[in-house]
Amino acid sequence: MHERVLFVALIFLLAYTLKILRIFDERDSGTFINYVIYFSLPALVFHKIREVELTGEAVAVVGFAWGTIILSLLVSLLTGRLIGMKDRTLRTFLLVSSFGNTAFLGYPFTFALFGDGGLRYAVLYDQLGSFLLVVSLGFLIATGRFSAKEVVLFPPFGALLLGVLGRSLHIPQALETFLDVSGKSLIPVVLFAIGLKFSLSHLFDSLRNSVLSVFLKMILIPALLLLLFKAMNLTGVSHRVILLESSMPPMVMAGVLAIKYGLDEKLAVSAITLGILVSFLTVPLLISLL
Repeated sequence: MHERVLFVALIFLLAYTLKILRIFDERDSGTFINYVIYFSLPALVFHKIREVELTGEAVAVVGFAWGTIILSLLVSLLTGRLIGMKDRTLRTFLLVSSFGNTAFLGYPFTFALFGDGGLRYAVLYDQLGSFLLVVSLGFLIATGRFSAKEVVLFPPFGALLLGVLGRSLHIPQALETFLDVSGKSLIPVVLFAIGLKFSLSHLFDSLRNSVLSVFLKMILIPALLLLLFKAMNLTGVSHRVILLESSMPPMVMAGVLAIKYGLDEKLAVSAITLGILVSFLTVPLLISLL
């Protein structure tokens, strides 16, 4: 299983190495991220959502996404209160302990472990689960208000709506090929972008709280979900994807919200950095246990 996710680590490390060698700059990651958000991710979402059968299994994927994130918020809130976190730090802790990187890392990991068949479930978990909650509950935690504008103007969400509304429409084969190839380009591009953004120097900022957030987000909550699946004998691809997505490191968007709205920037960056490193060990191990 580790061999199947090796390409994820290799692309990430190659990008980081090229940054160290000054062939690329950290600022270059912005261009790659824009490519993903405005081109390859909408293509992937539109293509994959049309393949999903709107069954009880699909509804369950979204339900588990919501349930897992809400449970994470409650556990994080209780933990933060118990150890006496200040308001800015507590709100940041809630964001990075509850919202996972279910697109930018979740899609590559899903593709590596489960191929195209798993990606359709990852899209459901990410778009109807993580994304909707981070731009609603996440935005509310960071700012104290909700913005429907953030949801409507996010290109992948527009692609999701178009894909759902146009499920019955026939798509020419040429366009199907275009969407397939464009969507799959997301995997290497987004890993390369994250590699350019990565910095070991951020790892030791607010280390205690970042370790705690990563433990809750990537180990405790997925472990509880694993025990539930074991008890219910749920071992299908959709359940494996749910488990994988629940174990993703802190979401970059959660860090962006924390930084943009004056919360604990050091905790946000440290948790995201630590989470990326830990994920290469914990994700294959967790999936192998189901």
